[in-house]
Amino acid sequence: MVNQIHYLSKAEAELLLKNTPLPKQKTLILLMLDAGLRVTEAISLRLNSFDFKNRILTVNSLKKKSTQLRQIPISNRLYQAIADYISTIKKLEPTNFLFPSILSLSGHISRKAAWKMLNRKAVKLNLPNLHPHALRHTFATHHLSAGSQLEEIKNMLGHSSLDTTLIYAAIPTQQLINRVNAVSGVKLSIYQRLRNWFNPVRRTIINLDFSQNNFSVGRNPELNQLNNNAQKGINTIIIAPIGLGKSHLLKNITTDKKILNLDDTENFKASLANILLLLFKDRNSVLDIIWKDFDITQVKNKVQKETTLNMCEIIISAVKAKEYILIIDDISRITPSGRKILEKLKDTFIIFTAAREVKANETSFLWNFEILKLQPLNRSESIKLIHALSNNLEVENLELFRNHIYEQTNGIRFFVASNRFASFPAVYFTLRG
Repeated sequence: MVNQIHYLSKAEAELLLKNTPLPKQKTLILLMLDAGLRVTEAISLRLNSFDFKNRILTVNSLKKKSTQLRQIPISNRLYQAIADYISTIKKLEPTNFLFPSILSLSGHISRKAAWKMLNRKAVKLNLPNLHPHALRHTFATHHLSAGSQLEEIKNMLGHSSLDTTLIYAAIPTQQLINRVNAVSGVKLSIYQRLRNWFNPVRRTIINLDFSQNNFSVGRNPELNQLNNNAQKGINTIIIAPIGLGKSHLLKNITTDKKILNLDDTENFKASLANILLLLFKDRNSVLDIIWKDFDITQVKNKVQKETTLNMCEIIISAVKAKEYILIIDDISRITPSGRKILEKLKDTFIIFTAAREVKANETSFLWNFEILKLQPLNRSESIKLIHALSNNLEVENLELFRNHIYEQTNGIRFFVASNRFASFPAVYFTLRG
């Protein structure tokens, strides 16, 4: 059966990689060659498909209209290719596609683009059997020749039933990682091994952690106070300089009350219009009764014709007092008209907001607000936060790294979070000598 399928010899695979200098193309090729992905699976990967610390790739195995997950070890050379490619990507958001496209409606490059790229290389390198599935076949045949069991290969390819993923299978993950690297590694000459012994190559480390763990360090008393105020219906404003975690607190409020967000304090009319549309879609809202014969387009047209103050009156009449929490992320630059709007809404909504500071002559609308002032985290809390944020990073001297981050940030929560990656290369290469 192996002789009837197209696959590359190890020498042909090395020739292909040697003649693929572009990190994006090399990454795509290696996802099929070293991870055995189908072309559709490779082009549709998102950044949060990768666990770089544990060198594991999680794939949505799209086959026969069913979606199942499988986990595949990331080979050393695939890891390095991804590291080179990621350094060229400007926006590293967890759900972004690894191979985004500005043309494709799906949001990622097309199968056709992958085929065209490999077809060009097939002609240039005289590899007539080169196509996406040939790389997947190459993965399987090379593993068979290296001694991997058929069941192991089926798990990595996603051919068998995946009620449990590879990570929970009886096959040791580390054993598979060793075999993946044995298959994908290049045998070095004695001279190359001696040269690497005396001049070790600095390895690239990918320190991107896309886990969605939600936690709060050093702000639990404030968060408890906000949650209590939500239950009691007390308007609250958080006052603190930039970076101390105002937005973090507002996003982590836990309440059974309904929440509305007012995003733009410089364009209150647009924000109020959005609130009206949300209330119209809420089946429990009075607006659903008032505008019951209207479709969403008619409601949008009606809302756009209303004045800002009329919108406030409609909103007030549409909800019960203290039924909703209105969260306004920042009112540091609130306009005089914005202050008037909050003055009208503060008795109907439980308002939670934040600001860097509020001038004394602009505080009249805050007379019934509780003021919650934040201070920088102390050293103990900062180190706990740094520990939580850096838990999945590859750092050779973790204590030095954490102290370095604390000294750079001085307990400012925002800068702790943003510097954990930005400061890492300097620390790493300092440690390396």
